Amino acid sequence: MANELRYRDVIKEKNYAVLLFTNLINRFGDSIDAIAFTWLVYQITGSASWAALIFGLNVLPNIVAQPFFGALVEKMDKKKVIIFTHLLRVAVIGSFVVMYMAGVVNPYIMAAFTLIITTIESLNMPASSAFIPQIIKKEHMSHAMSLNSSLSNAVALVGTGVAGVIIAKLGVQTAMLIDAATFLAAGIGMFFIKVNGETAKETVSEQEQTATEKASNESYIFLLKGGIKYIASNRVILNYCFVAVLLNFFMVPLNALQAPLSEEVYGLGSELLSVIGMAASVGAIFGSLVIPKLMARFSARKILIWCGFAMGIFSYTLSLGKLVHGMAVPGYILGSLSVVGITFACSIISGTLSVQFVNTVDRDYLARASSVFGASATAAMPVGSLIISFAATRLSTEFLVGMSGVLAILLFIAIAISKMDFDMKEQETEELADAA
Repeated sequence: MANELRYRDVIKEKNYAVLLFTNLINRFGDSIDAIAFTWLVYQITGSASWAALIFGLNVLPNIVAQPFFGALVEKMDKKKVIIFTHLLRVAVIGSFVVMYMAGVVNPYIMAAFTLIITTIESLNMPASSAFIPQIIKKEHMSHAMSLNSSLSNAVALVGTGVAGVIIAKLGVQTAMLIDAATFLAAGIGMFFIKVNGETAKETVSEQEQTATEKASNESYIFLLKGGIKYIASNRVILNYCFVAVLLNFFMVPLNALQAPLSEEVYGLGSELLSVIGMAASVGAIFGSLVIPKLMARFSARKILIWCGFAMGIFSYTLSLGKLVHGMAVPGYILGSLSVVGITFACSIISGTLSVQFVNTVDRDYLARASSVFGASATAAMPVGSLIISFAATRLSTEFLVGMSGVLAILLFIAIAISKMDFDMKEQETEELADAA
C-alpha cells in the first residue's frame, strides 16, 4: 500500500492541508518582505556598507539564539508557540511600518528590528520542525515534505516576481503590510489544526521536567563535544566544512549587496531585485534536480571543483552591470542569467555536500556532527557581512562582487591543485567512529 501512496492522498489529510496553507502563505509573505526590506535598507541608509551589516545581523540570531530556543520549546506546546510567533511578528512589522510612515526610521532602528524579527524566527523554527510529526503520519512524511518543498519554491518564485511591482506601484510599506497580513492569516489558520493526544513529555510533573531539563543540558554539552571531536579527527569531513564555509562566504556579496548592485551598478530599480529573486529560485530548483544524475556519473571532488569555478565565473559576470547601466532589458538578462548560474552551481555544491556528509558520517554521530557542521558554515555569513560592510566604505559594489568571483575561482583552483579528498571509504568511517 505504501508504494501506492500519492500526493492527493496526503492532501486529503485536513490538518496537513491547513499546515501546508500556512507554510505557503508564510513563504509568499517572506519572499515579498525579503525584497521590500532589502530595498528599504538601501533607500534609508544609502550605503552598501549598512546593507551588508544588516544582512549579517539578519542571520546572527539563528546562530546564537536558536540552539537555546530549541531546548526551550521542547517542553512547550508547539502549536501555541507557532501561533504566538506569527502574531508577534505581525505586531513587530506593523510597528515598523507605522514608524516608517512617521519618518522616524533610521539605520539603527532598522538594525534593531532586523534582530527582533530574526529572533522571533529563531523561536518559531524549532517549534515548527517539532510540530510536523505531530500531525503528519509517518508513512506520509516523505510525500508531505516533498510537496511542501516544491510548492514553497513555486510560491517564492511568484512572491519575488510581484514584489518589485508592488514596491514600485504601491510603496514599500504596502509590501511589508502584505507580509504582516500573511502571518496573521497563518496564525489564524493554525487555530484550525487539531493535534490528537499529548506526548508523555508534555504531561509529566514540573519536578520531572526540571530533572529532564538538567539531563538534556548535560547531554547537549556532551554531544556537542563529541561532534567537534568527531569532525576534527578526520580530514575528509573537515574538507566538507571548509567548502561549506567558502560557499556561504562567497554568497555574502550577492545576498548583502543586491540593492546597491541594482541601483549603483545596473541603474535599475526594485524591479531588478524581483528579477534576481526569481532567477535565484529557478537556478536553485534546476540545481537540485540534477544532483542525483551528477553524483551518479562524477566524483564529489569533480562536482565541487567545477561548480566552484562556475560560481566564481558567474559572480564576476554579475559585477559587469555598468556595461548595461540604465538599460532595462540587457540589465535584466545579464543579471538574471548570472544569478541563475550562481544559484545553480551553489545548489549543486550544497546538495552534494549534504549527501556526502550524511553518507560519510557514522549514524551514531550524525546529529551532533551535523550541528557543528551547520554552525560553522552559517557563522561564515555574519563574518563575511562584517568584512563586506567595512570594505564597502572604501570600495565600489561592482569591485566587491567581482572580486568575490575572482577569489572563488582562485580558491577552487587551489583546491584542485591540493588534491583535497571528498570521498571516504566505509572502513575509514568505522575507524573514525571507534576513535571518537
